[in-house]
Parts: sequence; structure tokens; C-alpha cells
Amino acid sequence: MRGITKKATGISRARLVTQAAALALLSIPFLRLQSVCAPVLYCHSCPLSAMACPIGVAVNFSTFQVFPFITIGILGLVGTLGGRFVCGWLCPFGLIQDLLHRIRARRIALPRGLIYAKYAVLVGLVLMAPLLLPGKPYTFCDFCPAGTLESAIPWAVMGVNTGDWLGLSLRIAILSGVLLLAVAASRGWCRVLCPLGAMFSAFNKFSLLRLKATGHKCTNCGACREICSVGIDPIAETNSGECIRCLDCTSTGHVGISIG
Repeated sequence: MRGITKKATGISRARLVTQAAALALLSIPFLRLQSVCAPVLYCHSCPLSAMACPIGVAVNFSTFQVFPFITIGILGLVGTLGGRFVCGWLCPFGLIQDLLHRIRARRIALPRGLIYAKYAVLVGLVLMAPLLLPGKPYTFCDFCPAGTLESAIPWAVMGVNTGDWLGLSLRIAILSGVLLLAVAASRGWCRVLCPLGAMFSAFNKFSLLRLKATGHKCTNCGACREICSVGIDPIAETNSGECIRCLDCTSTGHVGISIG
């Protein structure tokens, strides 16, 4: 077990490095690629943002009843290559959750049924709300915790705001709840509410990067399930749409990486 813990720690540290590197790349002030979507949840209204947010673009295009071909193409390409790999290794909001979950606190087990909420968020707040209620503050971007942390709060601190303090207070309350959830449940936001994760989950079954059970006979020791950051059984649910490809389970020796 000590060997597994050591390997898992090494994978976790490597993941933090790649997440931090992705955050730095997305925050280069002079790299203005707002017409290109980064395949992660990082608000393009952030003062330092260098690229567009795919969810923000989807909301805007839905408002104007236009299909976002380029955005869907980028997400489709990334998803086909790695499934939800970007969720586990590149997303800045995933980095924040991973760091918060290191805080020693009481843990909670999320009911399995909650995983479907993110699909409702995707359909309801990303696609239907801006389409049916254009111009109304009921879209995902009006409540997005990543947008609040990376954009709304920094702009308010800098003295730039719309005067809607009630709306800002509501956003901060939602953000606080999501951050507390990250402390109590590993990757709670990714598992329950993230619409981008809902998009990428559709690719896990046929992406080029896949997980597979190794040749070792499974003894139902529970090591893979215990180490999984999103609360699934990597053996019984290999390549599940809930898997964020964090690769922690590969440290047990019972799960390996497959290409193709």
C-alpha cells in the first residue's frame, strides 16, 4: 500500500504542475487569442485571460441562434484525443479544487444521482436559457463560479463593476458553496455541476487515450475505488463518462493506459 501511495503522490504532483502551467499559459497578458477557445473552464472576461471560454462562447452563440462550429470542433478534437483528460490535468478550476481538497476537513459522499445535474446545467443554462430568454441574466455565465472568481471579483476589486451588488453577492454565495464542496468532496464541481465536463464525458468511451484493466487478476481489494478522485470504480466503470483521466488509479497496478 505504501508503494501505491508513493506512486499516487507522484502522479498528483505531476498533475499540479501541468495545471499550474496551463493556468500560466492562459494568463499571459500579451497573448490575446480571444477568438480561440481554450478547452477548459477559464473565464474570458478575466483581466488576464488570453483565450475564450468554450461555455461562454456557447452561451453567446445560443443567444444569437448560431451554431458555434469552431468551438464544437475544438472541443470535439480535444475530446476525441483524450476524453476528459483536460479536466484532470489542465483545467485551472480543477487545480483550485485539488488544492482545496488537501485541507483537512470532514468528507462527504455525494449521492450517485447528482452526477446527472451537470447535464441539466448544460442543456438548461448553457443552451436553452440564452436561446429562450436572450438578454436575461439567467444563463450559466451569470452564475458561473469560475467566472466569479476569475472575473467578477477581480474587476470589482479594481473598481470596475455594473453596480449590481445583489447579483455579485449571489455569485459570491454560489462560489463559496462550490469551494466548500471542493473541500468536502473531491472534484465536487466536476462531478455534479460542470457543463464542460458534461460535454467531454461523451468522448470517454471512444477517445484515443483510454484506461484498461491490466493482466493482474482483480481481487476486489478496493484500492482503485478508494484512490479514485471522482468516486467511481475504475475496474467496473473503466472509461466511464465520469472519469476525469487523473490517472491516480494507475498507481495501483490494476489499471493501465491504452492508446487507440
